[in-house]
Amino acid sequence: MKPRDSHKSKILVILFFVLTILFTPFMAAAKGPESFNLTPQKTLPGSTFYPLKRVKEKIKMAITFSSKERVRYGIILLEKRLSELASLVDRKDATYLESSAQRFAAQAGVLANYASGSGKEMKELTLPYFEGYKPILEQLRDNYPANHAYWLSIQQDIDSLDILSDQLK
Repeated sequence: MKPRDSHKSKILVILFFVLTILFTPFMAAAKGPESFNLTPQKTLPGSTFYPLKRVKEKIKMAITFSSKERVRYGIILLEKRLSELASLVDRKDATYLESSAQRFAAQAGVLANYASGSGKEMKELTLPYFEGYKPILEQLRDNYPANHAYWLSIQQDIDSLDILSDQLK
């Protein structure tokens, strides 16, 4: 091998690594709930005890009579749904992703209803969560190709938060 050919191959290798480093930020990497400061959920959709977890949550909501406490508990549940969704995206577990995204949107709707019926203070308490969760959902969505079924499911959550935020303003 000539010294000149060796020099060219070194340049090509360096160029390859530079291009790889430059384009890596554009490739979406899944992030777990911890990276979004969400509490990781031990029981996720699809696990044996998940239905029991949901029943427990529904019972707790049913026995919460104060409208303000319902809003506060609804916020906790919304964070749990988001954490579950983030965990599924991080694990690349698409089996329950669409139903998890639907569950998040449904919980956001229930929370918005409770907040709307509880006065201005509860609306103002809820709104920052909706606005703060949108960038997280955008990052989760971007782990999938645009207009892919999973991308669309998470985009619907973002759209739901936009609509519900407008209702709370």
